[in-house]
Amino acid sequence: MGMVVFNGRFYEFHKERIISRPGAPLDTRPGFEVGPEISRADAIRRLTLKGDVYTPAARDARSLATDAVPGRAAPEYEPRHVPRNPTASGRQDVYFPHYHPGGRHPNDDGGFGHVFYGERGEGPVSSDQ
Repeated sequence: MGMVVFNGRFYEFHKERIISRPGAPLDTRPGFEVGPEISRADAIRRLTLKGDVYTPAARDARSLATDAVPGRAAPEYEPRHVPRNPTASGRQDVYFPHYHPGGRHPNDDGGFGHVFYGERGEGPVSSDQ
């Protein structure tokens, strides 16, 4: 991660960041996912719009995912994945563990964004590859 983040705070999360200048050909790069800090309210709003959020601590991720969908099913924990296709470097530890608020994935009808946490490659690997 290229920036300093703090427990108890929330950040925009972009699966790829656009690094090209306005008007230049589109150039995106993985590995710069964590964006600007946002409030808890903005984090919940972002999740309801199927946007992704990052926080460093697992307890904060679970709490946010729970509060994003009050009265619904508990958030679904999903361990990190391994890449479907090999990365240029051959690394397998490129994804973050995360929660799905209300147990709903972004592609589900009425789904939500992801709440990512921790370090890239942290924790066990998902068994449903």
